[in-house]
Amino acid sequence: MRAFLECVPCVMRQALEAALHATADRAVQEEVLRRTAHTLSQADLREASPVIIAVVHRIVRDVTGLADPYAEAKTTCNEKALALYPHLKEMVRRSEKPLETALGLAAAGNMLDFIVDSTADRSDLATVMAASLSEPFPAKMVSEFQHAVQGAQELLYLGDNAGEIVLDRVLIEQFSGKRITFVVKGAPVVNDVTIRDAEAVGMTGLVRVIDNGSDLPGTVLKYCSESFRQEFHRADLVISKGQGNYESLSDADKDIFFLFKAKCAPIAEHLRCQVGRSILRRTKPA
Repeated sequence: MRAFLECVPCVMRQALEAALHATADRAVQEEVLRRTAHTLSQADLREASPVIIAVVHRIVRDVTGLADPYAEAKTTCNEKALALYPHLKEMVRRSEKPLETALGLAAAGNMLDFIVDSTADRSDLATVMAASLSEPFPAKMVSEFQHAVQGAQELLYLGDNAGEIVLDRVLIEQFSGKRITFVVKGAPVVNDVTIRDAEAVGMTGLVRVIDNGSDLPGTVLKYCSESFRQEFHRADLVISKGQGNYESLSDADKDIFFLFKAKCAPIAEHLRCQVGRSILRRTKPA
């Protein structure tokens, strides 16, 4: 999916928020904005928006000298979500529809996204979860998801954000007996999950974890490592978390279930839904 025109001012906003987050030095902040503005003036809008976003966050890292500007915030997100983990597990255990509940929780976790909300580390996750569970997915789509997971031998799960990964864990624990590979980013970008986050929340002790060799806040295959692309094509089924992954892979010739929140007006219009709606959507090979 190519970037929308609305992505340009959104990315500029992200650059400012990232610069303010990374440093109090106004000269450094200004340099980030000037370089971002120049980059955006030459951006190829035929690319998916995560490609453009990644370039801007490389600027932030280069100008500030910080390899992972959001490291501390990601740790906070992981810790807050882990504190809720026993409660989340109990919610699923008591549910009459445990898989549907786990899906709703995983979708709620997708709100922990600094691209959309720079205060995401302070979000009231419990409130977001309650709201998500009050809007269940269509029963037909949940049933289709369940049957697809049951029929898959090799399942690839594309992670998205720190904190959210704990809710991904709750969902993955519903897939007993499956060969599951969880995918993290190859390098830090915004608050997307890396191997460090997977280790911190116990994902590495639950399933196999690999990285995609990329620092994009999405999964654009041509920018991923060859080893990841092989894993992607070999998998029977892909579960893709987050809007960035949807923007990257919605045109892929692959059986994919996308699970995310529609976080901006252009995507909501594309999906014909309201902003903030939880989405469970499937694409299949042609």
